[in-house]
Amino acid sequence: MRAFNQFCDLVRGLVRVFTLLVTAALFAIVISTVFTRDVLGWVYSWTEEVPRYLLIWMAFMSAAICVDVKDHIAFDYFYQRVPGLAGKLVKSLVNIGIIGFGWIMVRYGVEFVQDFGADGMESIPFTNIWYYPALPISGALIILFAGRDLLNLWFAPELRTQPASIALEAE
Repeated sequence: MRAFNQFCDLVRGLVRVFTLLVTAALFAIVISTVFTRDVLGWVYSWTEEVPRYLLIWMAFMSAAICVDVKDHIAFDYFYQRVPGLAGKLVKSLVNIGIIGFGWIMVRYGVEFVQDFGADGMESIPFTNIWYYPALPISGALIILFAGRDLLNLWFAPELRTQPASIALEAE
């Protein structure tokens, strides 16, 4: 379990770096667009479209990270109110539901990419294959992270990632 957790931590770290790079690119493009539009009076045609695609990647990858740090939905209330075996069952059901949602993202995300990935983007000469994969990739990451939590819950509770709100309270 330790090796699996280290692998998941590595994946989460890589996803965080990717998400930070995408966010920085989004920020840089938007700021430069505001400058060129308001100060210079012109703007590149792609500066409306590319930030939208970067925002899609940022949102989906952030959602996967939030699943791993248990900052995705406000289940803390239930987690703290239901102790013992009943609490484990509630946490397990939540993780199974999240895994199911991740599977839907993967299953239909792959179909979506296959059906519409070859379509062209509006203002740049690329196809949608560059941003549609965010959906199935995020779904796979969500399955990985919720699966990790489920395994840790039952087989290695000492390795389980604490919810972000509890981790902040401990500091």
